[in-house]
Amino acid sequence: MNQAQQALLAPTQRTDVIRMKAQLAREIECLERQLARLRMRDDLLDMITLRTYEEMIFSRQELLESLPWDAE
Repeated sequence: MNQAQQALLAPTQRTDVIRMKAQLAREIECLERQLARLRMRDDLLDMITLRTYEEMIFSRQELLESLPWDAE
């Protein structure tokens, strides 16, 4: 890929990264709220479900942290 093609592609990639970061942040926030609600309900407390939520949150946080922060 030549420099002109890279220059044209860069804004699109930057926009994609910004959108992905926003989506991941929303998903993390939603999962954290759901997890907090589950922890308040002893009748719904299931350790496997809790662990699954924790893993989903963790994996999204890792992905979010791996994205370039200079894309904004």
